[in-house]
Amino acid sequence: MTIDTLLSTKFHLPAARLDLVPRSRLADRLTEGLRLGRRLTLVSAPPGFGKTTLLREWVGSLPRRVAWLSLDEADNDPVLFLRYVAAALNQADERIGRTLLEAGASGSPQELLIALINDLVAVGAELLLVLDDYHVIREFAVHELVGYLLANQPPSFHLVIGTREDPPLPLARMRARDQVTEIREHALRFSLEEAGAFLNCTMSLGLSAESVAALTSRTEGWITGLQLVGLALRQQGAADAFVAAFAGDDRYIVDYLMAEVLERAPEALRSFLRQTSILDRLSAPLCDALTGRDDSQAMLEHLEAANLFLVPLDNRREWYRYHVLFAEMLRLSLSGEERVELHKRAAAWFEAHGWPDLARQHLGQAAELLGAAGAGRRQPAAQPLVEPLSERELEVLRLIAEGYSNAEIARKLYITTGTVKRHINNIYGKLDADSRTRAIAKARALGLVE
Repeated sequence: MTIDTLLSTKFHLPAARLDLVPRSRLADRLTEGLRLGRRLTLVSAPPGFGKTTLLREWVGSLPRRVAWLSLDEADNDPVLFLRYVAAALNQADERIGRTLLEAGASGSPQELLIALINDLVAVGAELLLVLDDYHVIREFAVHELVGYLLANQPPSFHLVIGTREDPPLPLARMRARDQVTEIREHALRFSLEEAGAFLNCTMSLGLSAESVAALTSRTEGWITGLQLVGLALRQQGAADAFVAAFAGDDRYIVDYLMAEVLERAPEALRSFLRQTSILDRLSAPLCDALTGRDDSQAMLEHLEAANLFLVPLDNRREWYRYHVLFAEMLRLSLSGEERVELHKRAAAWFEAHGWPDLARQHLGQAAELLGAAGAGRRQPAAQPLVEPLSERELEVLRLIAEGYSNAEIARKLYITTGTVKRHINNIYGKLDADSRTRAIAKARALGLVE
């Protein structure tokens, strides 16, 4: 495997935004860690707290060379992981990693890593490697490689990890030796001033100081929560009334705000978002293959301009990704059958365009979904209905069958009662029923509930 067969967008720094809310207080903490010669920078927080944006802003201001690698599930293969690391470093300094990227390169993962460390020592340049989305790494052999790199890296090298959960690395020992700088959820939350800049400058909402304070308090500074609120406000207007009625904290507002944002979007846009949500990275030709459209580039540009959770991955606007939380919520509306078919289409496109590893990844996800259905899990793909119930509709149906009220279902699933009613109406339509009793009876006859 040479560098030409690796997915180049994984090495691209996310595009910088002109209307970015500066996080100078956090960037200063990260720079202080470099000045003190620490080995590792760890930015760890749940989704939606701006980890990648902070790292992009910070490394863009540094005088040293930066290698960026956005990780995905395929990087649980230790050798593939090392080749991607080598390729990222090679783009920062072409003297590094050449041995690993030669077509005939061989050796154990540790031997390959030692060769890479020796390159770093020989070059001696000040380099910083960012491993973003590290939480996708589950293979302990990869964690061991990263631990070995941390223990043996030269003083001129610094490792940065962005993750949704702490990795199994020797963090306690590194803390005791003052070798790690850590930024966590509490620090990443927007302050009142940052929230005001985001809502009124980035999103151009013109909110009063009182409304900004109320929203910051109710979302606890959760950046994605504030973005969802902003999108809902754009569509609704009547900002003061919306803010006054808005309640809940960052654990319970997602479904409500998703409904407010998506239900008001045109059907064509909702369909595009749902169908492309299975992708880790999007391009117009790939989206065309999944959706059957021929205008995906215009659709992607529209989504970016609308600030609808789309992140460009290169300066040419050819590759994008969705915010992870946004994609996860979109996938909830897909049936198992839809997801299998979309993964198969993605696999065919990647295979035809010279990315066999990504093709295998999507085929594996399709097989996993089919295997789960075959093992007895109720998936919409196995439903004897013309229009299958979505996973969320099945959840609602099962709670109805257990006798829960709409309000109780809303609390259990962390959604609004209005969203529960919408799901129930969809269930009635798909089951050709006009009441809970008839819907439950028909669902039991079809084996959808016990």
